[in-house]
Amino acid sequence: MPHPGPKVVPLPAGRHVICMCGKTGNAPFCDGSHRGSGTSPTLLEVGAEGRNCAWCTCRTTGNPPWCDGSHKKLP
Repeated sequence: MPHPGPKVVPLPAGRHVICMCGKTGNAPFCDGSHRGSGTSPTLLEVGAEGRNCAWCTCRTTGNPPWCDGSHKKLP
């Protein structure tokens, strides 16, 4: 069974707090579930035009939280 690809999310302009621990119930956004995990969220600033972002869902990317295509190399 192939691994899932990235989750593409349109983001409006502004600040967004991105989950890096994988425990959030609101992926890819942080909901505070990281507390006590030793992991901190990433702050993402999106310009006035907004953008589509491809979030890694397989957790093998070399550039978290962005998808870099690593899922294509998984068995």
